[in-house]
Amino acid sequence: MIRSWRARLLAAGTAGIALVAAPAAAADFDTAAADALVRRLMAAEAVPGAALALIKDGKIVLQRGYGLRDLASRAPVTTATLFNIGSISKSFTALAVAELVDRHRLALDAPVVRYLPALRLRDARTAQALTLRQLLSHTSGYPADGAWPRQVPPTRAGIVGEFAAMPPDAEPGMRFQYCSRCIVLAAAVLEQVTGQSWEAYVRAQIFAPLGMHAATFGPRGLADAPDRAQPYGHDPVLGAVPWSRLQDLEPLAPAGGIDADIADMAAYALFQFGDGTFAGRRLLSAAMLAELHRPEIAVGADWTPAAGREDLHYALGWFTAEPRGLPVILHNGANPGFRAAILLAPSLKAGVVVLSNGESSRFTEAATRGLLEQVVE
Repeated sequence: MIRSWRARLLAAGTAGIALVAAPAAAADFDTAAADALVRRLMAAEAVPGAALALIKDGKIVLQRGYGLRDLASRAPVTTATLFNIGSISKSFTALAVAELVDRHRLALDAPVVRYLPALRLRDARTAQALTLRQLLSHTSGYPADGAWPRQVPPTRAGIVGEFAAMPPDAEPGMRFQYCSRCIVLAAAVLEQVTGQSWEAYVRAQIFAPLGMHAATFGPRGLADAPDRAQPYGHDPVLGAVPWSRLQDLEPLAPAGGIDADIADMAAYALFQFGDGTFAGRRLLSAAMLAELHRPEIAVGADWTPAAGREDLHYALGWFTAEPRGLPVILHNGANPGFRAAILLAPSLKAGVVVLSNGESSRFTEAATRGLLEQVVE
């Protein structure tokens, strides 16, 4: 069904990384093939440790840790090892906003200034037009991440304050521009309306009902966890080098600061396949869950990470694509010393989540695509 992914991976530069053929019998999933693929890709990309969840027909068929969470202590990765999930956090912020839309406390298409009357934007016309839908779909008209100051303000209020000086460079709703600070602005709306911090709301309204008991936030959350992955960069001479500071994870948390283990992320993936309920509790209407997954804007070929993607769009907190006619939702995460990826086919109730404490996006890309190929064939 999606054999073209393998060819694209090889063409993109993963030649020499052997991909294991999918099992012939769909009824019995071949975990040995998945193990072999993950270990081979980890060795090829010098990834210290990783955790994997595979879902087939709405059931977790494999949930496992690989390699080491800490090279100095030789501590292994387990299914309870905490990793930062990077920009996959954006989908949690979108879900949190969607819950408030369901409760008629927010409207996706109302001007943001309705909820944040003190918000100051440089462009008066944008101030009257900017919506939560545009913030969550990266169509706000504000520039992509690379155009913002390299130094991130130490507080979320400081990030919101940057909008007063940053001019938009496109009409709202017209162009995809990947803007992490725009997700923080959406989270500020949530905080204003609920009177809670974004962290408190997400913990109570998403983590708790989904049973994401280990999930937490930012560098403090990682530091406090006894079973945590040490983040590693890669030096061509020294090899794996530990990161000691992840200072931007706190102010940018709504866009990239969630920490979770693979069991947490498997539960989150399973929620995406349903009707908005989990374990008998409704978190979201079925219509709003579908809205989160519905493509909003095409991702242009000028966005470098889109290279090699088939029909890539952005929805609300999720990328979408249709490789060979199979609708998928996906997101990657990248912070210093961490890479993560989630790739789901909701119509088949199949998917892959990969978390790692290295900096190889080639590993997470190849693993998710190769493993989804295994579970859907």
